[in-house]
Amino acid sequence: TVLILGNPLNHEGGVVEFNRGLIKTINELNSGFFLEPFTIGSRMYLFYYPRLKKLLYPLYFLFDLCRFFFKLCKKDVRIIQVNPSLIPVPLIRDGVVVFFAKFLFKKEVVVVIHGWKDEFYDKVIHASFLKYFVTGFFNSADTIFVLSDEFKNKLVDLDIAPEKIKITTTFFYKEDVIVSDLVTDNRAPVNLLFLGRVSELKGITELIQALREISNRFENFNCRIVGHGDKPGVIDHYNKMVEDFGISNRVHFLGRITGEEKFKIYSDSDIYVFPSYTEGCPTSVIEALASGNFIVSTGVGALSDIVDSTNGIKFKVKSVSDLIDALDWSIRNIDQVRLLRHSISEASFSKYEVNFVAVSFMEAYSNY
Repeated sequence: TVLILGNPLNHEGGVVEFNRGLIKTINELNSGFFLEPFTIGSRMYLFYYPRLKKLLYPLYFLFDLCRFFFKLCKKDVRIIQVNPSLIPVPLIRDGVVVFFAKFLFKKEVVVVIHGWKDEFYDKVIHASFLKYFVTGFFNSADTIFVLSDEFKNKLVDLDIAPEKIKITTTFFYKEDVIVSDLVTDNRAPVNLLFLGRVSELKGITELIQALREISNRFENFNCRIVGHGDKPGVIDHYNKMVEDFGISNRVHFLGRITGEEKFKIYSDSDIYVFPSYTEGCPTSVIEALASGNFIVSTGVGALSDIVDSTNGIKFKVKSVSDLIDALDWSIRNIDQVRLLRHSISEASFSKYEVNFVAVSFMEAYSNY
């Protein structure tokens, strides 16, 4: 048994999507490993109540820690897998968990770094106490999975043993993907898409500013923004911004969409726009590539590894002018972009389909 610790599987977020897919896939493969989810920390009903979440989080954590202690007494649990991201609160939470698992119960520990905050990494580098804690935490793990070469190199710079670090990605389910037929009429509207948390950190402000200029250059395009706001009032704020810019007929907020409908939207889109400030390895970009979308994104996190001249254009974080240039080229050359649809999708199938990721984890588990 591999115990997968994290938020409940009905929670929002990329880490939960990652855990849900890993658990489902490996358990269905009958590989000899059984992955069991174990809830620790925040609950889904607190997602839209940040103040209440801060108040109740310590109580839930203590309750879950007691449950975890009794769970570790069972001999069938061999491996503990935690998903802290490089974020302070999850690191402290999982530091306590790893101490229990590793040093009191002698369990093997796998750490998956899904999210990443560069500003926190910079603090770790320059603060001796933080560096001591973070380095000790990671070096106590038996295997560490990161989502890009950049993250591996940064951990090595913290004196984390490089032989412990493996690189993986997020993934998609092949059966979920819909790849539409090639659009041969290049007079058809150009469809842009953003899918994710609607937040300033995702670059939505810069996206709307860029779309105002793009609307002055092109009439035949639409942009759909799919996702929930990261806090109350965010969608209303950006809707007002769109109205003030006079582009309400071009930019549409669709709210959160999941399942088959989500993949239909990918399939109907030409260009996936992702102007995020900071990322691990965003699932939405992997799904967009699998669906044959051309990517216009920043190069943060694993995006620097994923997006290249064969499937998209990268631009500087917070640079509206760079984003305008990237969108301008993509729309002007929409005939070339659409011709890439199937080659982009096929390349993604060979790199990011869920079974490829599952195999790398099973290889790591086999060491124990």
